[in-house]
Amino acid sequence: MTKRFCLLIVGFFFVSLGAYSQSGTLKGKLTDAATGEPVPFANVVLERNGGQVAGATTDFDGEYTIKPIDPGTYTVRASFVGYQPIAVTGVVIPGNKITFYNIELSSGVDIEEVKVISYKKPLLDKDNPTTKYTTSEEIKNMPTRSVSSVAATTAGVYKSDENSSINVKGSRSDATDYYVDGMKVRGGLGLPQSGIEQIMVITGGVPAEFGDATGGIISVTTKGPSSQFTAGAEYVTSSLFDKYNYNLAAMNMSGPIFKKINEDGSKGRSLLGYFLAGEARLIGDTDPSAIGMWKVKDDVLANLQADPFRVSTISSSGDIGLINNANYVRNDSLEWIPNKIGNGNKGFRVAGKLDFKPTMNLNMTIGGSYDYDLDDSHNLGFSLFNFNNMSQSNTKNMRVFGRMTQKFGSQEEDEESASTVKNAYYTIQADYSKINSTFGNPRHGSNVFDYGHIGKFTTHRDRFYIDSLVNGDPQQSISLHVANYDTLFAFEPGTGHNPELENYTTSYYDLYRANIGQIRNQYDLLGLGLRNGDMPSSIYSLWTNNGTIDGTTSHSEAIQFALKAKGAADIGDHEISFGFEYESRDDRYWGIAATSLWDRMRQLTNRHIAQLDSIAQYVYVDQLTGERLVSETDPWGIASNYTFQDTIFYNSMYVENDHSFFDENLRLSLLESGMTTVNVMGDVITSSQGTEWIDIDSFDPEVFSIDFFSADELLNEGNSYVYYYGYDHAGNRVDGGSFRDFFRPDMVGEETMNYTKDEQMQRLIPSYQPIYIAGYIQDKFAIDDLIFNIGLRVDRFDANQQVLKDPYLFHNAYTAGDLNENGMGSITSTIPSNIGDDFVVYVDDMEDPSIITGYRNGDVWYDGNGIEVNDPDIIAENSDGKVAPYLLNPAETREDRYTAFKDYEPEVVMMPRISFSFPISDEAQFFAHYDVLTQRPPQRNRLDPTDYFFIENNVGGLLNNPDLKSEKTIDYELGFAQTLNLRSSLTLSAFYRELRDMIQVVNVAYAYPATYMTMGNVDFGTVKGFQASYDLRRTGNVSLTANYTLQFADGTGSSATSGFSLVNTGMPNLRTMTPMSYDQRHSLTATVDYRFASGKDYNGPVLFGKQIFSNAGANFIVTTGSGTPYSRQSNITQEAASGINDRSVLDGEMFGSRLPWSTRINSQISKRFDLEWDKKDGSKKRASLNVYLQIQNLLNTQNVIAVYRATGNPNDDGYLTDATAQNDIETKFDPQSFRDMYTIAVNNPNNYSMPRIMRLGVSLSF
Repeated sequence: MTKRFCLLIVGFFFVSLGAYSQSGTLKGKLTDAATGEPVPFANVVLERNGGQVAGATTDFDGEYTIKPIDPGTYTVRASFVGYQPIAVTGVVIPGNKITFYNIELSSGVDIEEVKVISYKKPLLDKDNPTTKYTTSEEIKNMPTRSVSSVAATTAGVYKSDENSSINVKGSRSDATDYYVDGMKVRGGLGLPQSGIEQIMVITGGVPAEFGDATGGIISVTTKGPSSQFTAGAEYVTSSLFDKYNYNLAAMNMSGPIFKKINEDGSKGRSLLGYFLAGEARLIGDTDPSAIGMWKVKDDVLANLQADPFRVSTISSSGDIGLINNANYVRNDSLEWIPNKIGNGNKGFRVAGKLDFKPTMNLNMTIGGSYDYDLDDSHNLGFSLFNFNNMSQSNTKNMRVFGRMTQKFGSQEEDEESASTVKNAYYTIQADYSKINSTFGNPRHGSNVFDYGHIGKFTTHRDRFYIDSLVNGDPQQSISLHVANYDTLFAFEPGTGHNPELENYTTSYYDLYRANIGQIRNQYDLLGLGLRNGDMPSSIYSLWTNNGTIDGTTSHSEAIQFALKAKGAADIGDHEISFGFEYESRDDRYWGIAATSLWDRMRQLTNRHIAQLDSIAQYVYVDQLTGERLVSETDPWGIASNYTFQDTIFYNSMYVENDHSFFDENLRLSLLESGMTTVNVMGDVITSSQGTEWIDIDSFDPEVFSIDFFSADELLNEGNSYVYYYGYDHAGNRVDGGSFRDFFRPDMVGEETMNYTKDEQMQRLIPSYQPIYIAGYIQDKFAIDDLIFNIGLRVDRFDANQQVLKDPYLFHNAYTAGDLNENGMGSITSTIPSNIGDDFVVYVDDMEDPSIITGYRNGDVWYDGNGIEVNDPDIIAENSDGKVAPYLLNPAETREDRYTAFKDYEPEVVMMPRISFSFPISDEAQFFAHYDVLTQRPPQRNRLDPTDYFFIENNVGGLLNNPDLKSEKTIDYELGFAQTLNLRSSLTLSAFYRELRDMIQVVNVAYAYPATYMTMGNVDFGTVKGFQASYDLRRTGNVSLTANYTLQFADGTGSSATSGFSLVNTGMPNLRTMTPMSYDQRHSLTATVDYRFASGKDYNGPVLFGKQIFSNAGANFIVTTGSGTPYSRQSNITQEAASGINDRSVLDGEMFGSRLPWSTRINSQISKRFDLEWDKKDGSKKRASLNVYLQIQNLLNTQNVIAVYRATGNPNDDGYLTDATAQNDIETKFDPQSFRDMYTIAVNNPNNYSMPRIMRLGVSLSF
């Protein structure tokens, strides 16, 4: 026994790598039904899907414990010599909970017949009542396929609409973690519904094995293999009822691959089994609105495409110009449709498991899922005129895991029951997930130069001459070349990359030439005719014009690897578990403004030949031959047979420093491809350093490559065309690289290398690779029915990147200690005694300091006399209006800023957790918990070196903060549960949460070299609430669960960027407690299930001897709640238009007004048909056919989820009726057209919930 225990402890130290398989425990007692005496040494067996998965032997007191158990639904069998065997079906085992079930055995009856009992879920949950779970059977009857919607039926979980995110007990939406089979989920869940076994929602009393979440935990367990072959298929459609065209087809199958061969040759339990589920979907509108949409009629759109412009007088002097016809569209040219166009989705997802169980004590599982998603990125501004040009995102989400569970010893041996250490096991799990995403226009994909390509523009150029007098003699003048100019800007439509845009320019050219004249240069296009890369102007800043595309494209990759395990054993009445988790991530992204590349190419091409050379070129004619001669020889030095033509011109001058990397690569590529004629004048390039003028818009997109650009040319001094990390600037995946490599690509070690131009232009940014490590120890013990759970979790987060040593300094500066140690130099000031050695010193002149003007300790400023000041402007008065730090090396450039950084210091946090539940009688119990929860920074903490390199060009900009720390929540809850009768119970609880160190925008004023905004752990919040839950078990035909939540969620910020507007106006970082934007004071959720049984339990109507409603029922989810807060404004602003810089004026208090109440009823009506037929061998084959009708938003309620701050209405911002706006409205091309289109735009469909959606489904299982 001692040897076994020692091996167990040693094994724990090597494999305790923090398990998250969310196993459960079954605990109970076997007694004699007549005497109540315990039945020792009885066998208790746990079966799932027809196969035995675990077992135990009762001890001297008749008690048994079976663990670990995967969450799911089981059959429990109990037997002992002389007693009738019992099988309890439908026993639900949730994860991370102890399920108690006592069994009474009867003697003196037919002990050969097995007594079958249906499991009844206890009214009182003895282990953590704040954890709720939903089984696959319950999910099947619910009117939703969304895991988050199932979770929202739990008290304390807020969800504004079917497709929205959730908030748990006043936490932010990013504070809740999702798990699938122990894997932390990134991106979407991506699971077929038929593959879900159980959904567990933890809103409080979080076990120590869970971390990195300050809101709640939603854990999904997928189904496992069955001992017999089973299969199922399902089809769901809404196309019979609406235009949303929801279509889904699903399948699943499960069964054994190998079975154990018993001694008698029969097949025993399954050794290797499988489960596979999949579904494919095709959806027309993934997020319909209760008010539908408006679009231009198809024939009107066709006319606008064919004839986009009209000729009109554009000035009082009678000047003629062209105006876009879309400016004159009115209501009679528009039509209402119920569904959004360009908001579809198609894809498929599969999930599966292989389960290998060579012995009862060893289980190995391999599983995973794959989700392919092609999703339209709906843009509301595109919906009226431009609905056919939505972008698309393509996401591939893959997850795999392997898990091994080893139990120690045989739980069926008698001596084990008497052992001090029992039920010892460990679980090791490794998982890997990878998400690849792309975004862009579906026509163009990754062909970045196709974005915005309109056609071939041919520029005809000539030299511009002026008459210059010779020695001031008006009788003697020459033509002197002073510049080049465009004489004609010709256009040929492209080959269909962007047909609508091609037609814009074609139509413009036709009308312009017919009514005004030739187009001589690009400026004659006047923003109406489009060059390559241009987009049509919007219609009144309300709607994007037809043909406009989202000019960005991107691709990304997110990889996560985790290694986890758990060791546990029962020592007496204590379940001791501890573990350790390791997780690493590797995130990378590349995105580019593709349409803008054309403009960037125009800027970079020919830049080195913009100036004229100083060497004159004289034009002569040979009197003997008549040939024209160009020579640098002046007329006084030329041969006598040449006659000067009184013309002097200059060639383009080559300026090497102005020669762009792009231009040089383009010329080299053209030379290699043989495309040496580069303009209509016939100039031929001969080298990559040539001076020939390249007509960039005359080339097809295939000529160009993103590799032609250098990184600096695309980063463009902070006005970037590209954003990347983990890829190079051209979008190629790169591994390695360092922070310094971005600033000093010319350095290797400490040596400066003489790199070529190509190598110098690489500014690599490594991928983001944070590391998260956690360990925990937990003691969960039960004394009789009293359950305690005491744990301690330790998390260590390493952002694994560089951070600023001082957020106020991008260059190193002297501290007071440096001056005290090394002398004051030319400074005549004396350092006051209250100034610490680590205080940063500020001076009057960074180049030649003479006096100290101030000091800073963190965020606290002092003047030169050591007196604390609130406004550093006082310090700036003595240094030419600037706050000037005393720099160690004032000659440093931005390339040296990497020296102002240091390694991120890993953060270690400790989180004690205590929860307990104890009964005061068989019908009542108290429960309480105290949790400390932390979460690593959920956003805006990746280091971006471009922020620091280009800070002078982004003064006041918002930068990531790579030095963010974890957010923290302290959670208290006290509750009471009481059974009201044999079928119902009531649970009451009060909770309080403190939200600390929440992320919010802060202003770093007077930083050097520029003030900027960043993120800081400065927000705070409190959540106070009361919950009441009523549970009515099936009584007759009805079961009911109802939850009421009263909540007060106040804080200094509702999201990480809610303070941006305030800080951006120059206000200080005010920390005022107001209701948070998702603070729903009153929330009531009820799940009602009305269902008829079959056979002898049927109590419905009978027609012609048939139980017409057998196995039929209806499930309703009713959700109603008070409105969330918003801030009223006192002035009218033009909210429906984009790009209008109206500033709102607060009316009353922040978040002092509230939206109206909302009510939503979802329902599902279903009927199951049990099918049976004879097989050839005479046996029976059985199957089940389920037909259901799912109705979301049964009453088609138009719930308001957003309003305009000035009016409090969802469909009117007050602008059209505002007296001060009328003059502006009357200046529009067509005021009535503007009013019509504004009315539609202001009635934003996103201000309303989803409409009634009906789906018919059929599923078959056998």
